[in-house]
Amino acid sequence: MPGTRDRRTRHRAAPRRSLRSSFVVPFVVPAICLSGLWGYTAAGLVDEQIQLHSDADHVSSVARPVQEVLARLQDERRLTAVWQANRTDSAREELDAARKKTDATIADFRHRTSSPDTPALRRRTQALDTALAPLTDRRNSIDARTLSASGSFAYFTDAVSQGLALLTEAVRSDDGELGRQGAATAALAQSTEMLAREDALLSGSLAVRRISLADRARFGQYLAAQQASRAGLNTQDLPGTAAAKYGQITGSAQWTTVGSVEQAVNGGQGTSLPQQATSWPTAADSVLGGFRTAATGSLDALANRAGHRADESLLATLVGTAVTLAALAGAAVLALRARRSTLGRLARLQEETEQLAELRLPDILARIESGERVDPAALLPQRPQTGDELGELAGAIDQLVRVAAHSTMRQSQGREGTEKVVAQLIRRAQSLIHRLISLLDDLERKHEDSDLLKDIFRVDHLATRVRRHAENLMILSGAPPSRRTTPPVSITDVMRSAVAETEQYTRVRVKNTPADRRVALAGRAVADVTHLLAELVENGTSFSPPHTQVTVSATEVARGLAMHVEDQGLGMRPEQLARANELLAHPPRIDMTALGEDPRLGHFVVARLAERHGIRVVLRESDYGGTLALVVLPAELLENTDSPVVDQLQSAAVAAGRAVGSQAEAASLTGADDQAYTGREVPAGVGAGLGMVDEVVTHSALPDHSGFPEYGGAGLLPPASDHPVPTAEEPAGWTPPPGDAPPVRPRPRTARAEQPAPPPERFAPAAEQDLPRRQRRSVRPAPSGQAAAPDATRALSTPDVLPQRVRGASLAQQLRREAAQMEDRPEGESDKDVFSPEASARAMSAIHQGLKRAGMFQGDEPHGAHGRQDESADPSADEL
Repeated sequence: MPGTRDRRTRHRAAPRRSLRSSFVVPFVVPAICLSGLWGYTAAGLVDEQIQLHSDADHVSSVARPVQEVLARLQDERRLTAVWQANRTDSAREELDAARKKTDATIADFRHRTSSPDTPALRRRTQALDTALAPLTDRRNSIDARTLSASGSFAYFTDAVSQGLALLTEAVRSDDGELGRQGAATAALAQSTEMLAREDALLSGSLAVRRISLADRARFGQYLAAQQASRAGLNTQDLPGTAAAKYGQITGSAQWTTVGSVEQAVNGGQGTSLPQQATSWPTAADSVLGGFRTAATGSLDALANRAGHRADESLLATLVGTAVTLAALAGAAVLALRARRSTLGRLARLQEETEQLAELRLPDILARIESGERVDPAALLPQRPQTGDELGELAGAIDQLVRVAAHSTMRQSQGREGTEKVVAQLIRRAQSLIHRLISLLDDLERKHEDSDLLKDIFRVDHLATRVRRHAENLMILSGAPPSRRTTPPVSITDVMRSAVAETEQYTRVRVKNTPADRRVALAGRAVADVTHLLAELVENGTSFSPPHTQVTVSATEVARGLAMHVEDQGLGMRPEQLARANELLAHPPRIDMTALGEDPRLGHFVVARLAERHGIRVVLRESDYGGTLALVVLPAELLENTDSPVVDQLQSAAVAAGRAVGSQAEAASLTGADDQAYTGREVPAGVGAGLGMVDEVVTHSALPDHSGFPEYGGAGLLPPASDHPVPTAEEPAGWTPPPGDAPPVRPRPRTARAEQPAPPPERFAPAAEQDLPRRQRRSVRPAPSGQAAAPDATRALSTPDVLPQRVRGASLAQQLRREAAQMEDRPEGESDKDVFSPEASARAMSAIHQGLKRAGMFQGDEPHGAHGRQDESADPSADEL
């Protein structure tokens, strides 16, 4: 089934263990198995060693003392039989000596076998002790002659039988070799006992030179048992020299004598003894002594063999354990060395790969993207050549880096070609835009129709914005800017020029710097800083409600000049601010993937411009909840120079008083002209209130500044060198109107009052240094046959006075006509007849527009006695 196959595939693909465990498991599993097997073997060897030590201890501490007790009891039994048959003093003395030896041997036996470690030995030892307990009583009975010879013989035989049983148990072993040797030793002891019984019976009979029938019968039984024991004895199993000793005895003459006597006694009749029986004591003593010696030697050899085998087992255990541990240690060392070597090489390979991925490869790619020719092989790490798998892996990584570098180089070369083509196309477009702006300048100079000029101004402003967007493309393509300027420009003029390049410039409020702080921007940075501020202002107006303002201000700081562009929009999320500040601080090469899902090309343009001049741009949340853009210009870009705006305002203020008397005449001319323009008579009151036009005396001499708007400082004036400052005594460019000059008809401000003309940039940094200015004529040409005004053709000069606001001068043409109709309506006509719904709608619309313009231009009205805003009235204008 597919599900089962998928699960199996995932199971096989999932890593089961780490690389470290891959090295450990192949060693640990065999090590555990080997340790277990050797542990089992060592346990068997240890058990065998313990058992062999126990067997050796049993032989040396139990069987050997029992063998001595048996020999003493056999001697005492024989001497007791001799003394009971012939009570001589010599026999008594031998019996007493034998008893002392027996007592000493029994005492030693009891001392050495006080606590046997096996139940069988304890039972056999206890049985022997029980048999030996009445030994003293039996001796007393023998001495008192209350115990017969057969009774004493039976007692000693029973005690010896218990000793033989204990000896057989003591020499028994689970080891095969030791078991066979122990069984042979026990058979030898049994054969010796049968011979000793024969010796006891025959020794007692020799004392009286006759043998009873019962003793002869028992002698035959013991002879048969002895022969059976010797038949079952395998002399090859006797340890040590016991086999040789046994063979030596059985091959001796005494053994032959013993054999011949046994046959004679066993085959005799009656109570008489055979003649050769007299040689029995000597031969029997020699054979019994040899058998006892062989048995003792066999027990000693058996104990030594068991001890030696135990030592061999212990040594084998120790050696095997040492070898196993050495093998495990060697395998562990080899595994650890292999693991350490492999992991070390992997760690070095990982470190080198991380350096390639994080440092070298980005550096190679960055240098390739910057146009530098780079050899990737020279920047790769030098590794020793190894033919194993890790060496092949390192070579594959290096090959990957080389392929990536070559691919990036080819892409960079293709991108460079594309950027060159794009830059060339953008330059051609810029050339056409500059030509378009020049044509618009000519149209603004040639035409004076307010409606046409309004449209021309709109097209001019759009052309200026298109030029800025074309410059954005040039910046994004990496080409140098096309606009250049060399003279320093005041910061206020730069801010006004930047605002003039935006679409919604009417919503922007520029706070001028104080007049005593004449801070100017170096000419090399004027174009870029203006562009930078225009992008930030454009963002502020685009991402804030249309009824809010965007404030642009500047103030001097320790490291230069700080400029604020603050809007009252919704702001940005913290992650967006962080990403934007990162882009502004470290602008990457233009890459749509690096700009995110919502690319902000304006931020990228600002970042590239700021990087070009070392300007710091930071975005923060403003106090209004919007976004505050902080632009810090370094001190290297600032200069102290005179501001042409301040100089001209000061010079114009001096001549303001001289123009006061001329305004009444200008107002009367305006009223007359309004009557002629509207085609009907206008009452004096209406004409006085609505007759303010553009061509008042202050505007007649004011040079046009490339069409910048007339609100709170939105345009740039020409440099101070182009406008000499007039003196107070003789204002430059001021010529009183001649008294005989024919009256001229000024043009009403109908269209310009409805909407301020959005001006294209003229004094903003441009590709050309001296841009043409629009020279608007102050009066209309005189009718045919009349002489033109004396100053109609004179050159433009510095203005003498500032324009004065005249009540009603900003009314639209429709409002003027409606006011005139209100003055001329017949008596008795009600307001209901005059104010129709259409007229009311038009009136409310005009009032709304007027209030809106009044709110926007409120900060642009002149203040103070000299037509300049009082610096103490608004201290915030100098602060950010």
